[in-house]
Amino acid sequence: MPTPQNYSFIAIAVSAALASMVFPSQAAWVDVDSLPSSGLVSQLPPELQAIIPAQASTGFTKVGTMPNYVYQWNTGTIPVYGNGLTLNGPGAEAFEHTVTVIQNSGTGSPGVIFGNDLTIRTQSANAANNGRDVDGIRTHGANTPDNPVFIITGDRTRIYVDGQDGDGINAGYNSLGQGWTGSANIYVGDDLYIKTTGSQGRGITANAMRDASRAKNTIVVGNRAHIVTTGDSSEGLRTGQSGSLIRLGDDATIETSGASSTGIYAASSSRTELGNNATITVNGASAHAVYATNATVSLGENATISVNSASKAASYSKAPAGLYALSRGAINLAGGAAITMAGDNSNESYAISTETGGIVDGSSGGRFVIDGDIRAAGATAATSTLPQQNSTIKLNMTDNSRWDGASYITSATAGTGVISVQMSDATWNMTSSSTLTDLTLNSGATINFSHEDGEPWQTLTINEDYVGNGGKLVFNTVLNDDDSETDRLQVLGNTSGNTFVAVNNIGGAGAQTIEGIEIVNVAGNSNGTFEKASRIVAGAYDYNVVQKGKNWYLTSYIEPDEPIIPDPVDPEPVDPVIPDPTIPDIGQSDTPPITEHQFRPEVGSYLANNYAANTLFMTRLHDRLGETQYTDMLTGEKKVTSLWMRNVGAHTRFNDGSGQLKTRINSYVLQLGGDLAQWSTDGLDRWHIGAMAGYANSQNRTQSSVSDYHSRGQVTGYSVGLYGTWYANNIDRSGAYVDTWMLYNWFDNKVMGQDQAAEKYKSKGITASVEAGYSFRLGESAHQSYWLQPKAQVVWMGVQADDNREANGTLVKDDTAGNLLTRMGVKAYINGHNAIDNDKSREFQPFVEANWIHNTQPASVKMDDVSSDMRGTKNIGELKVGIEGQVTPRLNVWGNVAQQVGDTGYSDTQGMLGMKYSF
Repeated sequence: MPTPQNYSFIAIAVSAALASMVFPSQAAWVDVDSLPSSGLVSQLPPELQAIIPAQASTGFTKVGTMPNYVYQWNTGTIPVYGNGLTLNGPGAEAFEHTVTVIQNSGTGSPGVIFGNDLTIRTQSANAANNGRDVDGIRTHGANTPDNPVFIITGDRTRIYVDGQDGDGINAGYNSLGQGWTGSANIYVGDDLYIKTTGSQGRGITANAMRDASRAKNTIVVGNRAHIVTTGDSSEGLRTGQSGSLIRLGDDATIETSGASSTGIYAASSSRTELGNNATITVNGASAHAVYATNATVSLGENATISVNSASKAASYSKAPAGLYALSRGAINLAGGAAITMAGDNSNESYAISTETGGIVDGSSGGRFVIDGDIRAAGATAATSTLPQQNSTIKLNMTDNSRWDGASYITSATAGTGVISVQMSDATWNMTSSSTLTDLTLNSGATINFSHEDGEPWQTLTINEDYVGNGGKLVFNTVLNDDDSETDRLQVLGNTSGNTFVAVNNIGGAGAQTIEGIEIVNVAGNSNGTFEKASRIVAGAYDYNVVQKGKNWYLTSYIEPDEPIIPDPVDPEPVDPVIPDPTIPDIGQSDTPPITEHQFRPEVGSYLANNYAANTLFMTRLHDRLGETQYTDMLTGEKKVTSLWMRNVGAHTRFNDGSGQLKTRINSYVLQLGGDLAQWSTDGLDRWHIGAMAGYANSQNRTQSSVSDYHSRGQVTGYSVGLYGTWYANNIDRSGAYVDTWMLYNWFDNKVMGQDQAAEKYKSKGITASVEAGYSFRLGESAHQSYWLQPKAQVVWMGVQADDNREANGTLVKDDTAGNLLTRMGVKAYINGHNAIDNDKSREFQPFVEANWIHNTQPASVKMDDVSSDMRGTKNIGELKVGIEGQVTPRLNVWGNVAQQVGDTGYSDTQGMLGMKYSF
């Protein structure tokens, strides 16, 4: 790339030439069409004479009969032009051959120097389309080998060329077959702009001349060059012979358009060098951004390459490519590049392509953004000088690199393709099955099997070794049984290091595996390890990544512990036993080993949510009212509840059917209610109807004892409903009661599995109850009476959760299908007060209650095709103790603690505090 050192000798030459020059105060405009074919400088227009510091006897001539401007000098002097010169070449003439505005060559011609803001326009408009070699600036070199010539222009040079086979700048090229042995050199300052129009146009061309071993033609351009070519087979830069060099500074832009157009063409041991931040854009069938054949092209850091090519050109055999190296050509990338293949490239196109010994070397590392496939192809035939022609691509992708595409390697009789990739902090979205020679996947690197090209299942093949240093592979798999379809990594060599594995479930419902789903196949030494980057789930199952032999599998079962082999003990000698010959030898059993499959902890969260939604607002009469009816001791007025409130806190524990999942629930309930009407039909009984509403929140956590993963669930909801109660209320305060209620409940539910997306869904439904009991007076004393109250309750639980499709594809359904809870028990209580509370209307009622509870349906959930249920709730024993009391004639309070115990680890502990105010 150009540096200040590259231009040092140019600066000295320019300074020496310009030191004694006095330039005109305003820019000159010379229409070279009007110039004579030859003559003296004094015969030129005054504007041109004023800026040519030569003697009046200095002559100028055209080359033969062809219009070339500004001409050739043979005097050995250095003509210097001032700033702002504009040269207009012929426009309407139909020349058969060369049209050149500036040409410098011949014996003893050292060079020409122009100041800043030079503008050149030339064109050839031949009716028969035979216009050829329309150039802006050309130098052939000198006739003597040791006498190089040069052309120097300042900043902001602008060149416009219109015509077939035109060059903006040409060093060393001669279509007439003439050649020179001296070197030709062109040096251009910053902000060069070249535009060529016409087929086979070239922005800048550098070719060696007759004696390539001595003629080293060089074109050096400063920063921010902008080169535009339009027309079929056009080229932005071209180096064609040994010793040729084109060097552009930083921020260069090259744009070409037309079939078979090329941004940079380098051949025959030439060199092309671009500085940092170069941009190359090509458009057209069979277009190439960089084409290197037995030549070297070097791109600085952060190059941007874009190819918009629909297909191959009809007359051109090469597929479109961003970087294309063949025949020992080399493309060197100093620090990453952005390569984009746009358009409909269905007829083959490659972001990077090498063949017959070509090399693309990006091993120095940097940020690569590659949008397209890469290919390395071997040679089909060897030559005497190139017996083995391996084509090579080396990429070291770092700094948030990205690659969208596939990789292809082909082998042939005289060589093979080699693609070596290292990735750190980079992402490869692999769009089709791919092959690499070797791969190193470092920390921060990810390969996604993306399926963008419609290929159902992909395989990444590594011909040699694979190294994992904390990188990640993301497979797509139908997570079912052993025969599930999946992407795969196939390593023909050895593996080492550690790699993380993630899996996208593609429609799998989860199933029980035996061997597992193979995802990594290793032919050599399998020293590498593969482990889950995060949870792999489908349906009700968690999957693990497990090694068997050299290969790695996805399994839904729990790996059995290694058997403990006891130390051998020498047996005591025994008499031999002769077997009964009539008993056949049945041999070894073919029954596969029993395996236990691994359930997801989310199963427990769904079960807990369903259970809570049906039980949070479930009440019994005395949970809601807190007393049996009483009579005011002073006035004899019967009191009934007018407004009441209850607060409940509960902690529940249960296990699922697999025994792997342990769930804990913490719940809170607030309910309010009050009578709407009350009456008596015979003066002894009491009827009343009331309304109630409630709020509840329940949170749960499930832990897997197998995988150690956990899940959290949450239920928040409300209820509204009515209740109705009838008391027989005999004079001796004994007798029957019947209580009924019905509620409509609705809830927002959430399940948050570890390393899984949060799932939200709703549930709603009706719960209803009928309860009946009878109070027996067992005895009494001065201040207390003793009671026994057998009771029974039936509760319908009809709250159902909506179906929920999880982010991972699992369909979750509430599988409970309604539950009928029955409760039977007895309550013993004392009703009375202390002597100090005589005549104060203060009564207390401590009690103890025992119940048996039965559920016809346990809470159940179906995840895809696998059902799981809550264990331990079919038959439950309950013990409750508490106190209910009248604190004042209008205020009652009550509280109790209840403990429920079932089998398989079920338990529920509940505390309640309530109060009511009577009006």
